[in-house]
Amino acid sequence: MDDKIEDIIANTRIFGALNSKDIKALAELGEKRHWNKGQQIINEGDKGDSLYLMLSGKVKVVLYGEEGKEIVLSVMKSGDVFGEMSLFDGEPRSANVETVEDTECFIIRGSALVDYMKNHPSIAFSFLSHLSRRLREADRKIGGLALLDVCGRIAHTFLEIANTGGNIQKNGIVAIERLTHEDLAAMIGSSREVVSRALKKMTQEGYVETEKDKFILHI
Repeated sequence: MDDKIEDIIANTRIFGALNSKDIKALAELGEKRHWNKGQQIINEGDKGDSLYLMLSGKVKVVLYGEEGKEIVLSVMKSGDVFGEMSLFDGEPRSANVETVEDTECFIIRGSALVDYMKNHPSIAFSFLSHLSRRLREADRKIGGLALLDVCGRIAHTFLEIANTGGNIQKNGIVAIERLTHEDLAAMIGSSREVVSRALKKMTQEGYVETEKDKFILHI
């Protein structure tokens, strides 16, 4: 089995607390698959039968409104997991997952994972902890969208991204990979024009710096 897969499993939030034996067993349950940039991995409404662990690349989790407006729920990269919610409730996929870059994932079939869980409760507890975190994060995001202005929502989104893979320094600096204004607007429920004006204001006031490949937020 590819050591890279075991290393990534060991460093995910969902499986990171497992022992090496369980990690090795999980690495033997699935298979790798590659998608090119711009491809659809999951369609909203599909039957959910697999968990996806990202090995490389970047994807976005999106919903589409009646007029085709895109709402970006999250952006994920190496080490992130998606597709896990439908494994347990039998409900269809709740969102679309599309590649932003060429992407490789490790796919574990839900039936194989559930069978393994039955005899290895430590993995079940890891899932419970992970789903609880997901619910708390969703609550914080909903609260931020409801109560904050556009600048506040941008700052809130930067912090959320940083907490799941960015860089938060002790001196109050948050650095995240740069997003397009359009993607950021979709994540906070606004328009590209409004986001551009808000970022310009935050830059002028010294709260945000925009570099070639990243945003820097001063908090």
